[in-house]
Amino acid sequence: MSSEKTNNNIQNIELPLQITLTALNAIQKSNISKQKMINAATIQEGSTAQIIAENLHQEILNYQSNLPDEEDVAISIVQFDQTTTILVDSIGYIGYNLVRFGGKDSSDKPLELIQHISQLNFLLTVVPKPEPEVPKRQIGFVSQND
Repeated sequence: MSSEKTNNNIQNIELPLQITLTALNAIQKSNISKQKMINAATIQEGSTAQIIAENLHQEILNYQSNLPDEEDVAISIVQFDQTTTILVDSIGYIGYNLVRFGGKDSSDKPLELIQHISQLNFLLTVVPKPEPEVPKRQIGFVSQND
């Protein structure tokens, strides 16, 4: 009977031990996932509003330079089931996470769009210039101190 008790005790110990090992494996896998997330966050550190705004400015200028003289670049934004076209004349940033677009809408009303870097989503589009003989709009970059 003594050996039966011993075997029962061993079996009783094995079950909680298996659960504990399963829990430890889950914790270890969770820590590996967290480590990957931390590493991804480290990679994204360079994605500040300043860097993103500078890159967007350069991309828009490159796009604009490839257009014929009678066309110019604009950005289209779709939000709340409305499309807004912006004739951008300045791009900048505010702090480390906001990008700012300044310009006019299609009816020549001034506007400013401020978006969080995680919310940037727009389409570069082409619009006819109202006066083809006039040079293309200058699109400036505005730093935070300007």
